[in-house]
Amino acid sequence: MSDNHMLFSVCSVAAERVFPLRSKVLLEGNAESCRFRHDENDSTLHLAVYRSDRIVAVATICRESLPGSASDAEWRLRGVAVEARLRGYGLGRLLTKLCLDHAQNEGGRLAWCTARESARGFYETLGFASCAPPFQLPSRPDVLFHEMHCVLPVEAASKAG
Repeated sequence: MSDNHMLFSVCSVAAERVFPLRSKVLLEGNAESCRFRHDENDSTLHLAVYRSDRIVAVATICRESLPGSASDAEWRLRGVAVEARLRGYGLGRLLTKLCLDHAQNEGGRLAWCTARESARGFYETLGFASCAPPFQLPSRPDVLFHEMHCVLPVEAASKAG
C-alpha cells in the first residue's frame, strides 16, 4: 500500500493518550500544562484518530458548567489538536462532531469552548458562536481567545406505539 492511502481509525482513549499531541500542538511542548481539569472524570470522553499506530488528532469533551453557571447540562470541548501536516482532511471536524454527539447523548444542552482567534472560523462552521469580546489568558498573552457556545439539539421523545 502506498503512503498516499491514508487509513485512519477513531477510538476512545485514556486521558494520558491525548496529552502528547495536546502538548505539541496547543501548548508549545509544555507537558506540564497538558492535563486539564475533569480529564479523569467518568463522563469525560477523550477521542483519538490513529494513522497506523500513531495518534494524529485528539479531542476531549467533559461535563463542565460555564463560569458562573451551576447547570449540569453544559459540556466543555477541550484540546482539539491535529498534527499540522494532516489539517484540512476533516479530522478535527469529525472529532468535534463526535464529542458534541457524546455530550448530547449524556443530556447536554450546551457545549462551549475557549477558541484561539485562529480557530474561531473552524468552530463557527460547526455551529459555535462567540458570545463575548475576545480576551487573553495569563498563560498565553500572545494569543486572543473567544468563548464560544453551541446549543445542542434536544432529541425528540420517541412516540409511544
